[in-house]
Amino acid sequence: MSLNRTSLTPYARQMQDPDPVGARRMAARKWHEDGTIILLPDSIARLPWQDRELVERIAGKVYGQRED
Repeated sequence: MSLNRTSLTPYARQMQDPDPVGARRMAARKWHEDGTIILLPDSIARLPWQDRELVERIAGKVYGQRED
């Protein structure tokens, strides 16, 4: 059996579906390694409304308000 190779073959690994579990692991690892905070939308959505509001206010101060 032969594999069809194209100019896109080197990028095939990058074109996979997102891995939410891997993203959460990476976010946790970065927090423990160097204090980087990565807040994924699904993680924010699971927070109580008070905490979501706090996160959105902090992000607005640091990065500027979103234009929703």
